[in-house]
Amino acid sequence: MWIAPNHTRRLQGRWPVALLSVLAFLLTASRLAAVVEPRLETISLYVNVEKSGGLVTGLTQQNFRLYQDGEPLPFRLEKPEEPASIALLVEYSRSSGYYYDDITAAIQGFLRHAPEGNWYALATYSHGLEIHVDFTRQIGKVTEAFGQLGPPMWNEVDTYDAVYDMLDKMGRLPGRHILVLVGSGFDTFSEHTLDDVKKKIESENVTVFVAGAGSIFRGIYGAYLQGPAKLNLMQAQAFLQMLAYKSGGFAWFPNQFNAFPDVLQGIMQSIATQYRLVYQTTARGSGKFHKIKVEAFQIVDDKRENFKVLVREGWR
Repeated sequence: MWIAPNHTRRLQGRWPVALLSVLAFLLTASRLAAVVEPRLETISLYVNVEKSGGLVTGLTQQNFRLYQDGEPLPFRLEKPEEPASIALLVEYSRSSGYYYDDITAAIQGFLRHAPEGNWYALATYSHGLEIHVDFTRQIGKVTEAFGQLGPPMWNEVDTYDAVYDMLDKMGRLPGRHILVLVGSGFDTFSEHTLDDVKKKIESENVTVFVAGAGSIFRGIYGAYLQGPAKLNLMQAQAFLQMLAYKSGGFAWFPNQFNAFPDVLQGIMQSIATQYRLVYQTTARGSGKFHKIKVEAFQIVDDKRENFKVLVREGWR
């Protein structure tokens, strides 16, 4: 029988240890490569520019500056994509009866002022989201579907779930996406949390405009609300404002139902006068929040005049 020398047996004993070390190194390297590789993509940033409450049009690329996390970024100014995809999301619950006049007036304003040529969809929500009209360029189909809505079946108002699901659906579409939300902001039994919706809107390129229903609470009964009722109203309004602020839209809260058609007209005017800044970034999908800032200005008599810019807060 041949017996290996002692040094040969020692080398044979070290082979399993060496092999395990190599495998551990390769596994760690592959995991690091999967985590740290950022993806560079070209994205569009949609903004509105205002002066004294009026919309400013006619600006050129030289009138804008773009910053991400405080650092200036190169960009190009391009015409917003047409047609735009515009979804009308409407609260429609038994509990919405207190402000049903608000909802009806807002929808009528939408149908009256929505220009031909865009893609339009209609969805309602109570205990779940229901799509009544998928994206169509025939605004008459939205009018017809609204007229055929039966009585609401549920008392629940799952606003967080409805907004989350619509952002998810619209974020997969090509081009420019706008969500017009008509609702109170109240939430009852949503599965998604406020933080879920916040992170979702930070990651999807959807601009949200809000017509806040509940004028009767802000107007006639506003002075009489106290304690939990007042707090719930404030939280609902803060949620709707958050959606608009984070996405670059705006939220209006009329105190009378007959003001809602004007609100929807203002929303349509804002959509029609958006600017589009196109640039490259690795911010989206990084998991970390990246702050966006856009400056708009013009030079008059050698002096810089700054404008107010409605732009999304940033990307996640």
